[in-house]
Amino acid sequence: MQQSGPENGRRTADAVAALTAFLDLDDLLRRAVLYACESAGARSSRILLHDPEAHEFVVAAACGTDGDARGRRFSDRGGIPGAVLDSGKAHFSPGDGPASIAAPLTFENRTIGIVEAVSRTDGRSFTAGDLERFVSGCSLIAIALENASLYRRLDKEMEIGRRSLHDQARPLIAESAAMRQALAQAERAAAGRSTILLVGETGTGKEQVARTIHERSPRASGPFVAINCGALPEGLLESELFGHEKGAFTGADRRHVGRFELADGGTLFLDEIGELPAAAQVKLLRVLQEREISRVGGAQAIRVNVRLIAATHRDLAEEVRQGRFREDLFFRVHVIPIALPPLRERPEDIEPLIRFFLQRFARELDRAPRPITDAGLARLCAHQWPGNVRELENLAERLLVLGGEQPIDAGELNALLPQTRAAQVLPPAPAAPAIDDLSLWEREHALLVQALERAGGNQSEAARLMKISREQLRTRMRKYGLLPNH
Repeated sequence: MQQSGPENGRRTADAVAALTAFLDLDDLLRRAVLYACESAGARSSRILLHDPEAHEFVVAAACGTDGDARGRRFSDRGGIPGAVLDSGKAHFSPGDGPASIAAPLTFENRTIGIVEAVSRTDGRSFTAGDLERFVSGCSLIAIALENASLYRRLDKEMEIGRRSLHDQARPLIAESAAMRQALAQAERAAAGRSTILLVGETGTGKEQVARTIHERSPRASGPFVAINCGALPEGLLESELFGHEKGAFTGADRRHVGRFELADGGTLFLDEIGELPAAAQVKLLRVLQEREISRVGGAQAIRVNVRLIAATHRDLAEEVRQGRFREDLFFRVHVIPIALPPLRERPEDIEPLIRFFLQRFARELDRAPRPITDAGLARLCAHQWPGNVRELENLAERLLVLGGEQPIDAGELNALLPQTRAAQVLPPAPAAPAIDDLSLWEREHALLVQALERAGGNQSEAARLMKISREQLRTRMRKYGLLPNH
């Protein structure tokens, strides 16, 4: 920065080209802090990025005597950095202690950080001319930083897209009162910032509910990032959650951004959190407490602003009692628990779900959609659905791939679904006499038996057919000796 005229213009153009060539933000920061130090003729320099939400500066890059300061945080109030941030104007100390110079990193009227340089190598004080040239150099750094930040955001969005392509969410259908109640709780919780724990059997739609919470929250414009904690080997889980630096381990040939960083500004969904190994539980707890992560093999603390939604099919309280889940982590995630009912307790959702899946697979396979008979629907309602909605979805795919074009009936479904225990323990229905020949007691008994038969033993579905509540149905079953003993 000591040249002027055409020479200075050429050097400036070279500096712009050199800095903007770095699209990787971390590489740019390392080069930019060296540029600031060399151009100011200083012994040390550091780039401070501003975290307005935390009211802090974070040392994003440093060189010289401050070389080990990277990742440190301190208040944005007070001192020279605080004064530069408040005023938006550069500052230099010509004497009285170590000579220093500081200028804001400003882009489109936003101050994104501060650059400081301390102690000239020749022992002289900084001058007003030095300050003017330093401000010009910091303007170049700000443009390059914004360019690299934009590139990182685009790369992040592409990475989110790549990782979510294989995991398209199923529709969230809620005709049943039980599911509508769970969704009402989810919608009330969506407006806040609290951690949510979704509890339910595998395949009940926990990710679909998590997406709905995100879409109805103040973070809807941010990313939604999901990871199944039980689907990754323990050795890869930490890297996938927190990322890793190049060379962190054998095979780490490039930097990998973890799910927490991808979800910054949005929502992170940790499915099957009960499957986390002990080491990962410790690190997750620290992230939830400190709101910052460190990549595997990296020393820099990276601030993350993420809302957490967790899910599990396990009883986490029992897992704590058995020593398999940390109690302090349990209390961190068990803030707003929402229970999702299994499909066998929401038979009203079976018909719209199976029709949706059949239509979707017909489109994907370019086949005519297959209708389903009333007897076929009754058979579906009689099934206990241990795999819940996921099992129903898989069944719909088999029906389209392996079946013909005829309507789906109970016979075809019987070949694909096991008989339910409930249907086996119910007493056989007697031959139905003419209704006029029956007493009131006999009529009600016959209606109960017929409804239970049509529902294949599913009490919720039988109650729906009789237009009464499930508890009223069970009261009548008990009255007529139809309630199976368990």
